[in-house]
This record gives sequence, C-alpha cells and structure tokens, in this order.
Amino acid sequence: MGVTVFLLIGLAVLAYGLYEAQLHYRLRRHGIRVMGIVARHESSSGGGPSLRLVVQFVDEQGQVHEARNREPERMTLRIGGQAPVVYLPGAPRTARIDDGGRSLWRLVLVVGLGCLFTGLSLWDMVSR
Repeated sequence: MGVTVFLLIGLAVLAYGLYEAQLHYRLRRHGIRVMGIVARHESSSGGGPSLRLVVQFVDEQGQVHEARNREPERMTLRIGGQAPVVYLPGAPRTARIDDGGRSLWRLVLVVGLGCLFTGLSLWDMVSR
C-alpha cells in the first residue's frame, strides 16, 4: 500500500514538473515579452518577510492582466516599478514574471524528485 502511494506521488510530481518544464520551454521560445508594473506585494503563507510580486500587464489585445511569481522572494521590486512578463500568444493566463531563467533549477529539482520517488517505488515493487 505504501509503495503504491509513493508511486502515485512520484508520478504526480513528475507530471507537474514535466508540464512546467514544457511551459517554460514554450515561454522562452514563443513567448511575448512585455513590461508590467508591480501592482502590489502579497505576503506568502507561513509568515515571515517573504513576498510574492503581483505585476499588472497589458496583453496584445489591450486587456489588463495580473501575473504572480511562483516563489516568494526576499528582495522585491517596489510598487510602481517595472517588471518583465512573458506569456504565450493568445493565452495571457500563462503569464509568468520573467526571471531570466533563474527558476530553471526549481524545475530540475521537481522533475528530479518525481523521478526519484517513481524510480524507488518501481524498484521496490520489482525487487519483492
């Protein structure tokens, strides 16, 4: 039973990591880059000084949207400051605050953990 749970967790984490990696690739390759304005800071869960940026940007249709960074940051931009945003053409919901590729290590970590959980679970199942 426990091995099955770890296998399912590993597969779910791996699927999420691969989805995010594919989106990261598509944003780098085909994304539209615009400058947005930092609208506000949101406190991250867990308290402490970590903040999430909320950046408003205008898409190619002239509609205003918001993008939030995925990970809290200790050093943030000031409200009213500019921040680069990237999104897929026709899909502003895919917007991410463009960090210049610094979030790539997080994707590698998530995919690696998914592979580790899945691999160890499969190894345990086969070696029984």
